[in-house]
Amino acid sequence: MVRRRAVVDEGPVAESGVATRRTVVERPPWSPAQLVALVIGIISTVIGVIALINTGVHPHAMDVVRTDGPLWQHTAWLAIGEIVFGLIMIGAGVVPGGARGSMTFMGILALAFGIAVLVAPNDLRAEDTTGWAFIIAGGVSLLAAAVSPVFFSGDRRYGYSRRREVTA
Repeated sequence: MVRRRAVVDEGPVAESGVATRRTVVERPPWSPAQLVALVIGIISTVIGVIALINTGVHPHAMDVVRTDGPLWQHTAWLAIGEIVFGLIMIGAGVVPGGARGSMTFMGILALAFGIAVLVAPNDLRAEDTTGWAFIIAGGVSLLAAAVSPVFFSGDRRYGYSRRREVTA
C-alpha cells in the first residue's frame, strides 16, 4: 500500500515559496466494547479498593479476615483480585479499537472464577453473590468483545497516524 504522487513540475522549489502547510490527522478506531470494559473495570476496581481498605492487609491472615464490602463479603485476596481484574479491564478499555483479546481473556477468567465460586464456595471462601457477580461481568465482557463493532474514520487501509504535508 504505497501512496503514489504525480510530479507536476520538475522545476526547483524555493524554501520561502511554500504555498500551504497542513496537518492531516486520521482518528484511531474505536468500539463500544471499550466503554463496556471501562465500566466493568472501574466498578471492579472501586469495589476492590473499598474492600481492601476495610479488610486491611494482614500478611498471615489474608484469607481469614473478612469484611462486609460494598456488595458482598470480602477477604484481602478477593479484594486484590478485583483490583487487578479492574485495572486490566480499564487497560483493555483505553486501547483504540478495543483490546478484544484482553477483554475476552479476562471475561473467560471472570466466568471461570464465578463458576468455581458457585461450585465450591467454602474452598474459595467466597459467597454465591461473588460468583454471580463475576459470572455476569465475564459474560458481559465476552458478549461485548464478540459482537461490538469497530468504527474507523478515514481510509482504513493506511491505519491511523499524524503526518505533515507541505505543498508548494
